[in-house]
Amino acid sequence: AQNRVREHHSGENGHAAEDYFRPSRDKTDTSHVLPWRDSTATTYRGPVLRGSFIRLRSWRPLDRRRSRAPGPVALSPGQVRALQRADRVRGRWIVRAVALYSLVGWLVVIMALARLGISAPVVASGVGIGVIGAALFASFLTPSAWVGATVVIANAAVVAALTHVFGTDASIELQLFPIGLSTFLLVPPDHIRARAALAAITALVFGALQFVAPPMDERAPFDADQLARTSRVSNLLAAATVLVLAWLVQRRFMTARRIFEGAALYGELRAATDELTGLVNRRPVQARLEELERTGRTDYAIAVLDLDNFKDVNDAYGHECGDRAIQTVAGVLSDCFRDVDLVSRWGGDEFVVVLYRVLPSELASTLERVRVAVENTWYTWDGKDRTVTVSIGGAIARTGRTPMDCLAAADDALYRAKEAGRNRVILADRFGPATESRRMPSTGD
Repeated sequence: AQNRVREHHSGENGHAAEDYFRPSRDKTDTSHVLPWRDSTATTYRGPVLRGSFIRLRSWRPLDRRRSRAPGPVALSPGQVRALQRADRVRGRWIVRAVALYSLVGWLVVIMALARLGISAPVVASGVGIGVIGAALFASFLTPSAWVGATVVIANAAVVAALTHVFGTDASIELQLFPIGLSTFLLVPPDHIRARAALAAITALVFGALQFVAPPMDERAPFDADQLARTSRVSNLLAAATVLVLAWLVQRRFMTARRIFEGAALYGELRAATDELTGLVNRRPVQARLEELERTGRTDYAIAVLDLDNFKDVNDAYGHECGDRAIQTVAGVLSDCFRDVDLVSRWGGDEFVVVLYRVLPSELASTLERVRVAVENTWYTWDGKDRTVTVSIGGAIARTGRTPMDCLAAADDALYRAKEAGRNRVILADRFGPATESRRMPSTGD
């Protein structure tokens, strides 16, 4: 639809089509709506809708996806489920990788001991290695939490058997630190008690080995140099494994945090977005008005727009046709105003727009261009092209006028535009505080 608009204006007016869609960035420039050059009907069909969760450009405190600033990204329920499934699959591969790493490492150690003629821990360690191999095979068949728990317990048993041979001087028991840390990767996060129990078991095994492991020189023919080399290798291996496991734990934590924050932000966006039009609803407008009152800014204006004879459209063609008309107007408003302006569907067939950095002398022409843009936009219903018009009331912020006063003044101006015949723009002519609005925005005329 936008491409047809670009071709239409580029062909008739001879200007670059992109100029009509480029938002103003100058603080004093208020020519930020589409400068429709003539009164002929615009040749584009249907509303140019902005998806409520793709381009919520009107409320930037919520929509951070279009900026380069870091922050959470809203995730729909389907995206949350997809990320959770991907995280579970990643967790299974982590279990397999840890089991394979443990299996290969312990096999290398057992083979080295066998070449040295030390056969005492081979049987006990072989049983533990067999259990790890069985758990590795089972990880391809079932995603159960017991697979990771089995790998943790078997690794702790192998470390205890080797420490019984080498003693604490060889620092084999330090491998219990990465084994204990691996419980937070190998056991799913919903099994909190199992995680805590396995971590406690590894800590208890480490403490027990410090007291019950006999001195090295009473059991094996190792000299001091071999013992020192074994200790250095064990220390380096434990440190490297801890670093890798800590990085993986951090990655899984960040994934869980991303899912949680994304789901929370999605709920916030849903609560602040009108599902029919994709515009924001009352909540962001009320929050913005409270912010303006708190900061004391006066460089803004408020416009209230209402579809003309909307009840007649609903009665004659049905509510679906009325919804199409509302969507059409919402699409035009999304294109006409800048990113900094807050365009909202206030309720029913009424829209409220908060305009920033607009000069009082240019507010009328700005809103008039919006009115003409709506009037020259048509939509198709029941095989026929139909148009819709709007009445607009506007008010400029002044010192001594609160944002709610400004909104009430704009609403009074809209009421006068309705009484004057509709399809027109009227600005509030009173600049003091408003005592009472004659008609607050509602679903109406």
